[in-house]
Amino acid sequence: MDESSSTIMNTDNSTSSKETAINTSQNIENYNQISPFMEKHILKAIAYNLRDIIRENIRNNQMKFVKHDIFFINRQHSISIEDFVNLIFKSTKMSISTLIMSIIYLDKFCELNKYILSLKNIHRILIAACLLSIKFNEDSISTKYYSKIVGTTDSDLNNLELYFYIKLQFSLFVDYDYYQKYFDYFFNFKLDK
Repeated sequence: MDESSSTIMNTDNSTSSKETAINTSQNIENYNQISPFMEKHILKAIAYNLRDIIRENIRNNQMKFVKHDIFFINRQHSISIEDFVNLIFKSTKMSISTLIMSIIYLDKFCELNKYILSLKNIHRILIAACLLSIKFNEDSISTKYYSKIVGTTDSDLNNLELYFYIKLQFSLFVDYDYYQKYFDYFFNFKLDK
């Protein structure tokens, strides 16, 4: 975790000599065979990590730097981060690799934009990251279905996705080794916190 506590993990952003786009989750899933137990572990690890980042931001008095942008709402969501991660994962039927890709996108978004995660923006930014990852990695495009899952309008979800994509500088390519660092991080994450 970096010093601003806005990113998931502090990794070297350099890429290998061969730039590889991960755009099919099937190949990754086949390589990283995931049991149902490990799937639950990774889901929980992602939720705990996001929760811990927000707690760290609160401890470090970073809330004054939270942007009141398209992702920000004036109240906290009634659903916990863990329940929201599970809801998105199960309702969309996305693969674990696609979910991890969405976390990579979220991490990159925070780094590029000096973005501070809080309880008032995490749900909307997470669904935007997941939606973009699903569309890119699984070729699914039904925004209307996803808007019903998270209780927002189709146009609102389209706006979240577009804003997120613009702020990512339209870059969804991820080197396989970089993806594997995130997979290993969540796979080996200690949940006894």
